[in-house]
Amino acid sequence: MNYRLVCRHLALLLAFFSASVLTAVPVALWYQELHTLEALFGSAAIGGCISALFYLVGREAKGDLYRRETMAIVGVSWLLAAAIGALPYLLGGMTPGSVCDAYFESMSGLTTTGSTILIDIEGQARALLFWRAMTHFIGGLGIVVLFVVVLPEIGVGGKALFKREVPGPFDETTTPRIRDTAITLFKLYLAFNIAEAIMLMLAGMSLYDATCHALATIATGGFSTRNQSVYSFHNPAAEWIIIVFMFLSGTNFALHLEALKGKFSSYWRDPEFRLYAAVTAGGATLAAILIYFSNVTNPVDPLATPYVSNPGGFNLRDTLFMFFAVGTSTGFGTVDYEGWPPVLRLVMLFLMVTGACAGSTSGGLKLVRVLTLARVLIHKIRVEVRPNLVQSMKLGGKVIPAHAVESVLVFSAIWVMILAAMSAAVTLLSPGQSILTSVSAVVTCMSNIGPGLEGVGPAANFAAQTPMVKWLLSVTMLLGRLEIFSVAVLFSPRFWFPK
Repeated sequence: MNYRLVCRHLALLLAFFSASVLTAVPVALWYQELHTLEALFGSAAIGGCISALFYLVGREAKGDLYRRETMAIVGVSWLLAAAIGALPYLLGGMTPGSVCDAYFESMSGLTTTGSTILIDIEGQARALLFWRAMTHFIGGLGIVVLFVVVLPEIGVGGKALFKREVPGPFDETTTPRIRDTAITLFKLYLAFNIAEAIMLMLAGMSLYDATCHALATIATGGFSTRNQSVYSFHNPAAEWIIIVFMFLSGTNFALHLEALKGKFSSYWRDPEFRLYAAVTAGGATLAAILIYFSNVTNPVDPLATPYVSNPGGFNLRDTLFMFFAVGTSTGFGTVDYEGWPPVLRLVMLFLMVTGACAGSTSGGLKLVRVLTLARVLIHKIRVEVRPNLVQSMKLGGKVIPAHAVESVLVFSAIWVMILAAMSAAVTLLSPGQSILTSVSAVVTCMSNIGPGLEGVGPAANFAAQTPMVKWLLSVTMLLGRLEIFSVAVLFSPRFWFPK
């Protein structure tokens, strides 16, 4: 491995990320939160020093980026970026004296998980909450992808770096040059953020709240500026706007790019999108029917008290909102689904695992993998019935390559094994905590959702978890965001010191 070359690229990445901390300075000045300026500038300075140290090591490095180098750059950059991103919380008093809490909050923002340890969100400095939302913006598209956009020429390793960060089992590029692809995606990503912010302002939100919630929506993150999330605004129009943009953000961005070229039929021709639309819209409608006939809803404060019987207060919008929030891994809240019928809570857990589309900003296993696994199962059943059958597996009219099938099977198996191992570890480290709370905490972090079930549900948070559990969940979030391999290899001595 070319360690100096890795250090050189890490230096540039960390310098870019450290400078991004200063995006919260105008907010601090506008709201006269002068005490946070020291925290922001101090964090940027410390990050700059770390970047300078890496640059000193790799300043004369030359050569191309290969597989090992790209995996090292992506994995290490996220771990260090989360550390730098935690500095404003530590220095600004958001997580006083707790490195663990600050790192957890920072990693949650960058991986667009949205899980939080904050109890009084509204009591925090607005500049720090804006930085919290900005970590969603940066992490949603990807630190490295943004880096590819701003760096004039990254060389032949750009495609490999890009592939490590764009989630999904298949290598999808929409233009011949990887930097062109990154710039096109960035423009679309930024346009969605601006469009939602404007619409939320027209719906009655302030510029600050609209911007923070747009940054959290398009990245499918879920950090809000209010203690009771979106419910606090009591704004039906804003909720409908967020529902629409959650759905768009959970869609493969390659399909949006095709639509911009006038190929709107690309949406419906894509089997993953059809499944995504059916699961989110159909599932939400079914949930609304079950909730209505189960005679449960919340009369006053959906995120503070359990559901109680109140058929007159049933709200279809709330049901749709929560289903889209979980199905797209956004994690915003308007009601506490802990009061829903047990079968629906099981469905919510299933949605946490599956996630939305590959090539989107959402987390989870991704629906294209679910479809591929279903095709493999159907194919195996047919072969058992007719052993001499020779038939290729297809998805969307295209043959699924054997290497793609193998990749999906291996990834899914490892994903489940990590989920089981982390769930066992969190359960052992959390005596007195229910198994469902422990398992859902791991599922929601692995799938980058935000809220889980029971003790980490929409009306609760992760503040009560032990420091060791928070460190484990921070790693789990990164495993989910970078889809395991780019993180797992960092813990292998052979990766760093091959024979």
